[in-house]
Amino acid sequence: MKTTFLLILLTGLLVACGGQSTKQLSPEQVLLKAEYIQDLLNQAQGELSPNKERKQLKAAALLLEEQQRDLAQQIIDQLQPERLPLIDFARYAEISSQLLIRQGQHQKARLLLETPQLLEKLETLPQSHQLTHALLRAEVFALVGDHIASAQRRIDINPLLSRKNQRSNREAIWHSLMYVSTEDLLHYQKTSLGGEYQGWLELAVIAKDNQGDLEQQLAQLQNWQQRWPQHPANKELPGGLQLIKELAANRPQQVALLLPLTGKLAPFGKAVRDGFIAALYQTRNRGGKVPRLKIYNTENHSDFMALYQQAITEGAETIIGPLEKHRLSLLFDAGDLPVPTLSLNRITDYGNAPEQLFQFGLAPQDEARQVADIAFVENHRQALIIAPRGEWGAKVSAAFSERWQALGGETIKRSIYTGQTDYSSSLKQSLLLQDSEDRSKRIRRLAGEPIEFLPRRRQDIDMVFLLARPQQARSLKPLLAFHYAGDMPVYGISRLYTGYQDTRKDRDLNGVRFTDMPWVLEPPSVMHQTIDAEIKQSKQYQRMYALGIDSFHLHPRLRQLQETANSRVYGQTGRLKLNERNEIERQMLFAQFKRNKAVIIPTATQTIDLNLIGKDGLSNVRKMEN
Repeated sequence: MKTTFLLILLTGLLVACGGQSTKQLSPEQVLLKAEYIQDLLNQAQGELSPNKERKQLKAAALLLEEQQRDLAQQIIDQLQPERLPLIDFARYAEISSQLLIRQGQHQKARLLLETPQLLEKLETLPQSHQLTHALLRAEVFALVGDHIASAQRRIDINPLLSRKNQRSNREAIWHSLMYVSTEDLLHYQKTSLGGEYQGWLELAVIAKDNQGDLEQQLAQLQNWQQRWPQHPANKELPGGLQLIKELAANRPQQVALLLPLTGKLAPFGKAVRDGFIAALYQTRNRGGKVPRLKIYNTENHSDFMALYQQAITEGAETIIGPLEKHRLSLLFDAGDLPVPTLSLNRITDYGNAPEQLFQFGLAPQDEARQVADIAFVENHRQALIIAPRGEWGAKVSAAFSERWQALGGETIKRSIYTGQTDYSSSLKQSLLLQDSEDRSKRIRRLAGEPIEFLPRRRQDIDMVFLLARPQQARSLKPLLAFHYAGDMPVYGISRLYTGYQDTRKDRDLNGVRFTDMPWVLEPPSVMHQTIDAEIKQSKQYQRMYALGIDSFHLHPRLRQLQETANSRVYGQTGRLKLNERNEIERQMLFAQFKRNKAVIIPTATQTIDLNLIGKDGLSNVRKMEN
């Protein structure tokens, strides 16, 4: 390697030393490390195989350790992996798969780690390589949405890990299992050959089932603990399950619903009420305990706080509501609240919420952040946002951009539209097509004769985040293709989906990926079918029914969410968790329009931080063998 390589390397390491590397190095240490890597590469030039490749692999691993992925890739590209001995091929696969993961080429990384020559002889390798290989496969499985396979790999290696690493590994197992639907968990449970894997599957089903019946869930959990006394999850129950007994004992005996049941918001209030009651009756019909329920119409009282106090005086131990933001703001002004209160809306710019106020609602900002997470994992970095003019579009766009930039992405352009009349012009301007057309005109003038010309959109965008209602989205998506941007992946949120199949109108949305709630995307449950059959115009308020159902499931579990950081409630509006501001955040299902229908697709997620690459460019799991 020439001196220029050392200069490039030294510059890169100095930048990494400023905050991106795995370790903080002094300038002197940076120089020594750069010289050492350069020496390895120089020595490799004079070596024969396999020593030559071993020095190159060591240099690449050191570069990867310092996040110098481009330089590591240059070295890896020089190697002929098919000629490497097994131990060296294993190291090559470990380094290359990490580079591929960073490039978003998850399927290529999976294929490399599943090379037959490696899998067939994996057990002959040192345990450190076996652990690293299993960890990387688990990560790749999670990144391609195969969460059950990711959990299996981690379950297999758990006994080989140190006690400290077993705990973080168990958390990752649970994280993966919670992405698997209850239906699929039950299927895998039936086909399992037993062992710890079987125990994990059974526990995951218990955690996701009986969300509305604490006593039934407690009975199932205690039965599981008796049957699996030595299971690793029994030592420290995941997801806040250790609190179930206490939650069941302290379940509120009376709950008050404070909702608008007359006036312009009445359809929304009634849908929430009907969803809550449907969930309550379902639990009671199954033999579960339910609270006494009193319902108050907030539109019948001019003094909301007096109504709130009346509900408490009449026995309410938990309040659910209000739905209206202006009434929710009164709870902020009230100071300390006497009972846990689950609001059905969220205020983000009104100061700190009282300690016993938990804000729950269908905030689109949660969806925007989730889309940013998924798009980034899928290796997109430069986004075009298409949004309507106004407060809603600005707030949701800002939520996406803030998360996107925090991850390391860049918002290249915002295309703001006001209505159908400016869809095309706003897109054309954002994609710089006018600039392309102007260049062609100049070329024609210079050439003095007609020239065939195809406009070319800007090339610094690799994804679109689309905010639109269904009718708007059905117009905007085809326009992207018309303006030569049909190859860009389009992401959106539930706003663009009506919530029910319309194969004729939705054909224009094919390819769009978006977030939406289980109640909308999953096959309708018995409760769902009953609501559709018995309540007129139920299609228009589907998501509000789900909000009511989940408020029933949430109200006795608020302490569980509050005391256990990784605890979740698995509801009809999504996977629910509590953040540090006492807001219930939702993680939705991910879907794509295929053949004119919305179809659930796997959600890609990370289970490890790939910046935590330790010695020799491998995960710190390598140290566990000691």
